[in-house]
Amino acid sequence: MGGAIAEIHRDTDPLIAGTHAGGTGTTLTDNGQLFKMLASAGLAVRNTTDSTSGNISSVTDDHNLVTDITFHNGDEYEVYCTTTYNSKISTIYTDRLAGHKVTERSQLIDGRLPEDNDLDRRDDHVWGPGQPWQVRG
Repeated sequence: MGGAIAEIHRDTDPLIAGTHAGGTGTTLTDNGQLFKMLASAGLAVRNTTDSTSGNISSVTDDHNLVTDITFHNGDEYEVYCTTTYNSKISTIYTDRLAGHKVTERSQLIDGRLPEDNDLDRRDDHVWGPGQPWQVRG
């Protein structure tokens, strides 16, 4: 009966997306973006038209950045928040009893937060206040 529900969050939503407006090469051009403000060297970039992916080498100005993959005029692209597309960002564990969320599996015991554990669940001989009714003589 152990274990918690794990939600793994991955970097699959692009930070920037658009259409390359320059010539064939590793320089990505989009006059509708502000690359200097949004992007930086090392971030993952995908050419969704031909399904290649790589990284940004440098951001030259607001509308151009250099990558390690090739783009052709009209290619669709996406830039991500991490260094690789679909990389794991975080894992959230959900307590199976009360639905509390934690970031570390070690915070749970048998899939539940320690304060949510009821001793009766594991040992039928543990009694809480008023159980069994106390008989006073």
